[in-house]
Amino acid sequence: MLTIVRTYLELAYFLSGTIVACAVVAGLRQITLTKRDIKLRSERAAKEKAIEYSLRYLTNYVAADHIFTTNYLREGFSPYQGPIGDFSKDSLPEELQESILRRYKLMTWLDGMNELLAISSAFTSGVADEKTGFGIIGRTFCATVEMHYDLIAFSRSKGIHDYFQPIVDLFQLWAPRLSKAELEEQRRIISEKLGSYRDGNLPFIGAE
Repeated sequence: MLTIVRTYLELAYFLSGTIVACAVVAGLRQITLTKRDIKLRSERAAKEKAIEYSLRYLTNYVAADHIFTTNYLREGFSPYQGPIGDFSKDSLPEELQESILRRYKLMTWLDGMNELLAISSAFTSGVADEKTGFGIIGRTFCATVEMHYDLIAFSRSKGIHDYFQPIVDLFQLWAPRLSKAELEEQRRIISEKLGSYRDGNLPFIGAE
């Protein structure tokens, strides 16, 4: 009798171990699937945000920059054509300081720049997927930042985290992915659009 009971107990012990092992494997698989699902959902949300903020660039920012562009062209000013440096005020050429100050004082550039700041912050913080954003607005964003380099740099010093830092960070992330020829071509396209300016009929910067 004891032998029979012992046999059944050993069998039950073996089966319980197998059941526990299977449960552990199933639990680990479920955890893996849950993590994968969370990751996919997060990636999808970030890409959706990238599309959202890219659209915001092509609408809100472009509209605000249109107002500034109309303003400075009517005043006889031109987009910044100087070198691109470290985005500090000291990086601006001395011979351009007077014309830069005159453009800066118009102040209609600030609404567009603040919009660009919000958009850049979404990409640099990880809220929006920057790779997706780069594919949509990377070239025009970098060209636009170069053409407004004077306004950004004139607002900054050599601080660790200065004004418009997310814009600078995103430009320094995206610009190296573009060749010099690509950037020059994008700037040429924007310059041609500016050159076609007529009162009340100015193409938006960044519009394709």
